[in-house]
Amino acid sequence: MAETASLRHRLRCGALAAAALLLGGCDFFRPFEEICAQRLGPTRIEVETAPITYTTDFSKSTQELSRRGAASTGRRVLGLTLTNLKWSASLGSQGIMQRIGGQHCLRPSIKVRLAFEPMTVLVGREFAPGSCIFDITMGHELKHVATYERFLPRAQAAVQRELEARFGQRIFTFDSEAEAERQVHALTRDYVAPFVDRSMQEVTALQAAVDSPEEYFRLDTFQAACPS
Repeated sequence: MAETASLRHRLRCGALAAAALLLGGCDFFRPFEEICAQRLGPTRIEVETAPITYTTDFSKSTQELSRRGAASTGRRVLGLTLTNLKWSASLGSQGIMQRIGGQHCLRPSIKVRLAFEPMTVLVGREFAPGSCIFDITMGHELKHVATYERFLPRAQAAVQRELEARFGQRIFTFDSEAEAERQVHALTRDYVAPFVDRSMQEVTALQAAVDSPEEYFRLDTFQAACPS
């Protein structure tokens, strides 16, 4: 049985202001939009995933696990896999700022990290590691771990496509460097957070499929054959 907790995120802003290029000389006589289009570097979007690792906890009773994970099944829970889906983003850009008026244009550089962490696999303390029921239960929980492993690259590719579609090579213009930082922060958060929320719903459905009636029948059959 798997349980995915609510998403968590962290977003860090790079020094957008410190990287700004000041206009001078003949640039004073050219339209600001034209200068931005010619001199700004491309938008950079990078989405990475953290390798999935897990710790184990064999200290909880099956009664404790059942209270945590059996609300929807009505079954005694022998094992449980717990995790959070998290994302973080770092932002940066080399923008262009007008000396007079302080108008600021940029194409953002965004790096997003997706991770299922921490992840803990629990098996009831009634079953000693290496025992028949322990091995059957642990094998089932590792199916949940594998489901998370398969899902994460799909989420990575989808977030990459989403951000590339949202930002493209669009030039963003703001009244000031401070406003640029606030708005790029908000745009990234507003695009990524709902997508990650939808991804959580999707992976929860995939995990429910692992706990199918057929799988429970298989587990019950094998566990019944274990020595007393």
